[in-house]
Amino acid sequence: MSYTPDIMKLISNPDELFAEMREYDTKLSKPALIVLLLATLVALNQYTIITKLSEVMPDRLSVFFKIGGYIGIISSFVGVFAVWVIIAVIMHGLSAFFFEGEGDFRRTFEFVGYGFFPSLVGSLITVPMSLYYIAIARIPEISLVQLQQNPDVVRAIIVSIIPKDLIYSNLIVNIAVIMWSLTIWSFALRYAREIELKEAFVCAIIPTVLFTVYQFWSILKLL
Repeated sequence: MSYTPDIMKLISNPDELFAEMREYDTKLSKPALIVLLLATLVALNQYTIITKLSEVMPDRLSVFFKIGGYIGIISSFVGVFAVWVIIAVIMHGLSAFFFEGEGDFRRTFEFVGYGFFPSLVGSLITVPMSLYYIAIARIPEISLVQLQQNPDVVRAIIVSIIPKDLIYSNLIVNIAVIMWSLTIWSFALRYAREIELKEAFVCAIIPTVLFTVYQFWSILKLL
C-alpha cells in the first residue's frame, strides 16, 4: 500500500510525516520529483551563463565553449542525483555502523530525498535573482589574445556579473537551507533506520557538514 506525503506537513511537522510514511510502502516518485526540479534549476542557471558568455566569445572558440559548457550542465544535472545517492549511502552506513540501524536502503534513500526540499525552495529564491543579473549584464567581447594572455578572464567575467550583495544574500539563504535540511534528515533517518533522534542527528550532520563546506567553497570563489 502506498502513501502520498503532504508537503505542508514536511514543512510544519516532519516528525509526524515520517512516522506516518514508514507504515506504508516505499514510494520514490515524490522525492525524485523534488530532486529533479532542483537539478533543473541548477542546470538552467548554468545554461543561462554559458549562453551569455558564448555570445562574446571569439567565433572560432564559441562552438567549443558551448560544447564544454553543455557537458558541464549535464554533469551538474546528474550530479544533483549523485549527491542524493551519496548522502543516503553515508547516512545509511553511519547508522548501521554506530547505532545498528534497521531498515532497508530503499527506505533511507526515499526519506533522504525529502531533505532536498529546502534546497529547492532556496533555489527558487536565488536562481531567479541570478538569472536577472545575468540577463541585464553587459559583457565586452573576449578576444583570442585576451584568452591566451589570461586564461582566467572567463571566470573574472562571471564574478563581475553577480553583485557581491547577491552572493552574501545567497550565503544567508544557504545557511537557512542547510539547517532546514539537517532537521528533515534527522527526522527522516530516525524513522527510516529505527534509531533515536539524537543518533539520527549525528548520522545526518556529518554528510551535511561536508555538503555545506562544498557549497560555501563554491560561493566564496565568487568573492
